[in-house]
Amino acid sequence: MNDPVQIFEEAVDALNRVDRDELARLIDPEIVFIPMRSAVSGAYIGHAGLEEFLSENDDKYEVFRADFHTLEPLADGRLLSIGTITVRGKGGEAETVVKTAGIASFRGGRMLSWHDYGDEAIARAKAAEG
Repeated sequence: MNDPVQIFEEAVDALNRVDRDELARLIDPEIVFIPMRSAVSGAYIGHAGLEEFLSENDDKYEVFRADFHTLEPLADGRLLSIGTITVRGKGGEAETVVKTAGIASFRGGRMLSWHDYGDEAIARAKAAEG
């Protein structure tokens, strides 16, 4: 499988289900995962980094769900992805929906990186930079 859209959709589905085995199959062992919270926590590197991210989600959230309504393949093989992340903290009653807009890269049929810029205009500008 080398279709970036399919790889990304399957990885997001596995993330939402917290399917660690499927994530390990879909992401490169050297993934650089930069979600919005990495401004505080730093990037999550490799399978161990993604496991740390998932463990933090388990500790903090009753609900963590990513949904993407726009997936645009870029000429260089990367993928622009725009959507929302829905979270509800442990013991919380209300869900919070935040915007997500980032760029994923791929290598060997696996996701190699994800950088969430949190803003569609910024992500589109970064996509145009190449």
